Amino acid sequence: MSFLIFSTLVMNSFIQYAASTDCYWNSGCKYKYFSSKTPYENIRGDLRDSYVELPGCEPISIWTVMRHGKKNPGVKFLKHMKEVIPYKDQIISSYDSGNSLLCAQDVDNFREWEVHRSFIEEPNMIMSEGYQEMLGIGKRFRASFSKLLNNLTEEDYLFTPTFGPRTGVSIEAFVEGFGNENYVIQKPKYNQSTANPYGACDTYLKAVFDNPDTYNETLVYMRTEEYLDMKARLEKKLGLNFTLTNKNIVAMYDLCRYTSDGIKRKNSPWCAIFSEQDLKILEYIADLEHYYRNGYGASQYSKIFGGTLLADLLIKLQEAKNGRGKKIVVYNSHSTMMDMVVVALNLFKDTNPLTGTHRDVNRKYRSTFVSTFGVNMIAVLNRCRKSGENVYDHKIAFYWNERPLLEMCDGGVCTWQQFEDIFRPFLNVTTDFCRIDTEVQIKKY
Repeated sequence: MSFLIFSTLVMNSFIQYAASTDCYWNSGCKYKYFSSKTPYENIRGDLRDSYVELPGCEPISIWTVMRHGKKNPGVKFLKHMKEVIPYKDQIISSYDSGNSLLCAQDVDNFREWEVHRSFIEEPNMIMSEGYQEMLGIGKRFRASFSKLLNNLTEEDYLFTPTFGPRTGVSIEAFVEGFGNENYVIQKPKYNQSTANPYGACDTYLKAVFDNPDTYNETLVYMRTEEYLDMKARLEKKLGLNFTLTNKNIVAMYDLCRYTSDGIKRKNSPWCAIFSEQDLKILEYIADLEHYYRNGYGASQYSKIFGGTLLADLLIKLQEAKNGRGKKIVVYNSHSTMMDMVVVALNLFKDTNPLTGTHRDVNRKYRSTFVSTFGVNMIAVLNRCRKSGENVYDHKIAFYWNERPLLEMCDGGVCTWQQFEDIFRPFLNVTTDFCRIDTEVQIKKY
């Protein structure tokens, strides 16, 4: 009998040890994809390396739309995050009492963690990391197109944010990366932003953005066995003496992703409470939100608003082709706009819609890569001399997050005819269905 008891104790100790050695702090390859709150550094390419040099061609104009850099959470999300920040002490206490499966070093990292005052007091403002993200993009633009972008006059460029401080600060950082802070940034007109056409469209906001039914698939997923197993794992791992709500879990996930730093390669202690599988499940919840609010699940609106901006791309490059356009056009916008551009161009589209009943691990639509901080689409107009002739044609190279956008035309490069065929229909897009309400609070997401 004593041998049986001894064996049981040894086995239990082994199980406890095996669980505790699954540590976050020393895991070699941490999961770094956090939906639309992913640091840009975690997913970006490098334009200096991926720039496509076309034989006999030279770039004559660049058009870009990008999301602002990493920011503090908004008021709504911050409310739930403030409710769970005190859980830090309870997580530590649970470990000290022997009720937690967290590792000692992961708990020590919790002990040392403090929330920055600005994180709480300055909702939606650009973080230092977000400023550095935009600064870096500007530097890589300048290095990649140094000949085209040298000695720009005010007529050569258009730098403009949408309405709101975080896009304004972001484009200031981008311009600083150019090495010339004297460039003039064009201020947007209230309710009249090319890169935020949905922001004051009361029809869309009521029908989709602010409609609780938009998030039904998310709620369906939160009732699946996969999600409930994740919830049970998390509660067991933390060993708290109360049940976590879905809002608690999402708020702790938000603390994980907002307080990690991609540029410094510093992960938040809040990420240690989740397994890699947990993080993938939470990422999918955010994918469903984006998909049905701004993406293919709301395509009747997303195609229109995305097409409105892409019509501007066609017009700007037509002007440059005819010798009277800008050398560079940059719009700084929001994740919603990037989602809508993707829909208008049929990029990253899955054969079957995303649903709450099944998480397709091989899905093409990933908000991590489509709409995270700093995400960008770049179109470069090239003038090309035909072999042996004094005649020119034009080609457009597309990039997404500083990598060739392979889904466009031939490996990311379109002839002028292909380009016009794709973009000309956007000239007929209209937002006349919108009820533009000057009293509505413009959505800046």
